[in-house]
This record gives sequence, structure tokens and C-alpha cells, in this order.
Amino acid sequence: MQLQFLDKFKRITYSTSYLPEIDGLRFLAIFSVVVIMHTTHYINETFYNGKLIESNYWKDFVIEGGHGVALFFVISGFILSLPFAKWRLNNERKVSLQKYFLRRVTRLEPPYVIALIILFIGHVWILDKYSFDELLPHLFASMVYLHTIIYHSFSTVLPIAWSLEVEVQFYILAPLFFLIFLIRSKQLRWLVMCAVIIGGALYWYHVENVVHVFRYIYLFFSGILLADMYCSNAIIIRNKVWGFIAGLASLLGFLFIPSLTNMAGYLIKLACMLLLVHTVLTNVYMKKLFSAKVIILIGGMCYSIYLLHFAIISAVGKLLIRSGIYLSSKSLYVPLALLLTASVLVVSAVYFVLVEKPFMKPIGLGKVQPHKAIHKD
Repeated sequence: MQLQFLDKFKRITYSTSYLPEIDGLRFLAIFSVVVIMHTTHYINETFYNGKLIESNYWKDFVIEGGHGVALFFVISGFILSLPFAKWRLNNERKVSLQKYFLRRVTRLEPPYVIALIILFIGHVWILDKYSFDELLPHLFASMVYLHTIIYHSFSTVLPIAWSLEVEVQFYILAPLFFLIFLIRSKQLRWLVMCAVIIGGALYWYHVENVVHVFRYIYLFFSGILLADMYCSNAIIIRNKVWGFIAGLASLLGFLFIPSLTNMAGYLIKLACMLLLVHTVLTNVYMKKLFSAKVIILIGGMCYSIYLLHFAIISAVGKLLIRSGIYLSSKSLYVPLALLLTASVLVVSAVYFVLVEKPFMKPIGLGKVQPHKAIHKD
């Protein structure tokens, strides 16, 4: 009975690849953004007037939870480029660009637009934060993924959607980037991609307030390189035990190495992120760790969590404030964080089942049976 209930919250896909560990990586990414960064920051500012964390290192640690977005970009680069890499490098099934673009629209657009409309209603008629006429242009700009380009600011309706706008820009340009697989020499391909990754990381490190696909192109190319290595059966550390140790070390490095004001630290953190994804894909122990059922279940709902978490955290926080409960003791941080995180999971799970999951079936597949794959194909 319990397994049947949990099956309702499983991601489904109609592609033939089965990579549950990818959702394990998505879990890490969404955990970093939602729990480490947004939840902790909200609690700190709302209930403790910014005095919850005194250590500069741990203040930066909270902000660096935002690197979960970078991990999402790497995952997107890997997942989207993988079919192209298999086609160009391994002579597998040819990729239809028509199906590729149609899939992007039918899979991602409906849950996003529905979330925008819900939040629009909340801002205008429930919170009375904006007038209808004032917010409507921002709604339309957000719907077509152009808010940051038109208004040079995050979406007024859904601020965290800036990263989705970058993702969509990548989706559009990705087939052009994937032409790199036409280079027959593996060494030359990898050299070009490494140049883009290292050059991009160095160039954009000190650049702020710029939000477009080329600002993050080195992260997407990190995923493309990983897909190339995956199709080439390249394994950096073949020994299973040492590979597992390296994977765990890279996980710790991704989470704890400071990089906000240290370029060397950032480059090391980036290397840790690449090694982490690589070991999760190639090391049997890392694969098993990141394929745990609870982890892939939550990771599979990451899109719904991503769309709603900020609004849920804010709504629950406002209810707590209105309740009049005294919450300023630092000892209450953990219960508060657990409450907000649980609220995000419950509401997002309902949204996933009712809104996101119905759009997972590609148009025109008829009665094709779904696979239990765990990636956004």
C-alpha cells in the first residue's frame, strides 16, 4: 500500500534511458537552493533580524547554497546533450529537432504558466501587493521567459524564474552547441570544451548583474563534456573504492569550499562539481548512494519544488508571524527549518501530481508504455 502511494510521486519518462542517479543529483541541487540558501536566509532575516549566524564562513555557506543552480545547469547540459552525443559519437538514433523543441514546450511550459497565474492571483487579489494593471506586463514577460531581458530585473511574479529563463535560452541554442560532436577527434573536442569551461569560469567570475545563457555557458559545457565522456566510456578513477572516496570528497568540496571571494576556491569548487557528477554516473557506490528511493523521489519533483518553494516559505512564514508565537530563540532554527521544508515538500508534491506529472507524456506517442527513467528527457 505504501509503495503504491509513493508511486504516485514518481517521475515518469518515455525515453529508453534509465538514470535514477540524475534525480539524486537534482535532489542535491534543490536541497542546496531550498534548504541551505532560501530557507535559512528567510528564517535568519524574518525571525532573527540577520543575527542567527555570526560566523562569516557560515554566512557565506548559506549564500553558496545558490551553487545548486550551477549544478542544475550542469545537469541540463548533460541530459540535453546526451541524445546528441549518442547520435553523433556512437551512431545511435538520430535526434529529431522538431520533437526536441516540442518536448521542451509541452513538458516545461504548462506547469510554469500555471504557477505564474497562481502567484499572479496571490500578489494581486490575496496579498494586494500589486494592482492588476501594474503586474500584468510582468506576467506576460515572465510567461515568454523574457523578464530579465526586458526589465533588467528578476520577475516580479516569480523572482527565482531567472534561472529558468537562462535554461530556456540554452534549450533554444543547445543544438548549435551540440555541433561540437561533429569534431571527430576526441582529444580536440575535449580541449575545446575545457577551454570554454575554464575560460568562461575565469572571465565571468568577477562579472555581476548579468543574467543570460552566455554568462553560464561554461556550466552547460561542463555537462556537455560529461555527456561526451559518458558516451566514450571514459572513467577518471576506475578503482571502485578510490572512485567512491573521490566522489565523497568532491561532494564535501562542492558543499563546503568557500568561493565567493576566492577565484581559486571557485575553480576548485567547479572541479569538485564536475568530479561529483562524473563519479555519480560511473562509480557503482556513488550511483547507489544517489539512487536511494527517497532521494530520487524528491529529486524527481524538483521542478515543482523549484517553481513553488519561495512562495510557500514566505506564506508559511507570514502565518507563523501572525500566530503571535515567540520564535526568536536560536534553538528554534531547526524546527522552523523542518516545518518550512516539510511545507514545501507537501505542497510541491500535490502540485507535481496534479499539474506537472500529467504533462510528462510526450504528444503523439499514443499508447507507448512509460519507462521509469528519472531524467527530464
